[in-house]
Amino acid sequence: MDADDVAAKTVSKAASVSWPFPLDRRLDQLVELANEAGANTRRNELVAALVSAAEADGEALLHLVIGYRKLRVREVVLDVEDAAQVVELPRYPPGRRRSG
Repeated sequence: MDADDVAAKTVSKAASVSWPFPLDRRLDQLVELANEAGANTRRNELVAALVSAAEADGEALLHLVIGYRKLRVREVVLDVEDAAQVVELPRYPPGRRRSG
């Protein structure tokens, strides 16, 4: 692969990622925020952007992982009311989401 190719335009590889529902919800919310700002993006592209922006420093990544492991659902999902005792999370079947 040419080192000067635009990474986003190279051959894609499916990523097998399994994660908690609150993270999935947050990703949907972040995609929505990006699109409201004009990004015209999808989940896979936003995740790729976030991964490519991650600091390439083992210690920093260690602290990031440790911090993640301590997060509560209300800290992951956006716009959870302070008084909320339960957070309802939509569940979608596998595959591309319909817009709209």
